[in-house]
Amino acid sequence: MKAILQMIKSEFPDKAIDISESMQLLQEMINNIMEDISNKINTAFQNRDFDNVNKYQKIAENIHLYEKKIEEIIDILDIENTFTEGEIDEDTERKLIPNYADYIVDHNIEHSLYENLTHKRPFAFSINDSKIEVKTWKEMFIKTCEYLICIDEQEFMSFENNPKMNGKKNKYFSMNPNSMNDPKPVLNKIYVETNQSANSLRNLIVKMLKEFNLKISDYKIYFRADYTELNK
Repeated sequence: MKAILQMIKSEFPDKAIDISESMQLLQEMINNIMEDISNKINTAFQNRDFDNVNKYQKIAENIHLYEKKIEEIIDILDIENTFTEGEIDEDTERKLIPNYADYIVDHNIEHSLYENLTHKRPFAFSINDSKIEVKTWKEMFIKTCEYLICIDEQEFMSFENNPKMNGKKNKYFSMNPNSMNDPKPVLNKIYVETNQSANSLRNLIVKMLKEFNLKISDYKIYFRADYTELNK
């Protein structure tokens, strides 16, 4: 497996990033499951239901084996993700995309953060019943950051020194923009790295919501266009 992954990393770096992004999202979902199992164990222990304590502990041990394997795959595929999908404004897009209208989708349909965002264009996102229109994934990420920092500035500012909220090599949250490739300010309080793919920004949003104890399922995305067929 290691040899195959290293070949993919060397010969198809863009695909290596796609795989890594997918594995990171899977990793977050498994973390959620482990947290749920921990709650089950605590409840079973309080009820002195030791059979279920042992059952859930065994499940957690088995899942942990896959956690380590996923982390190994992510480490092997580690490529600092410093590229974007060339996000452009809607007017330019209309001129560049043949039959532009054929790819417009219903922007009233809700989509989740667990979907693949490659070759999609956003129209808006909603969180806690607040719907905010955006034109690019970068804008969605920045506006989400602004929303969260208004909820708890101290928590958000702590991301700078939180290893799991940053890349292995580069910072995604920093007071120093010189350490970033494409830094953008969040309410003039901190800078965020925006030189990332749509799925990488999606993964960061998932992590931020978890740190704020917000439900991932409560965050909805609305697409403006879907160019998946065009890019096959």
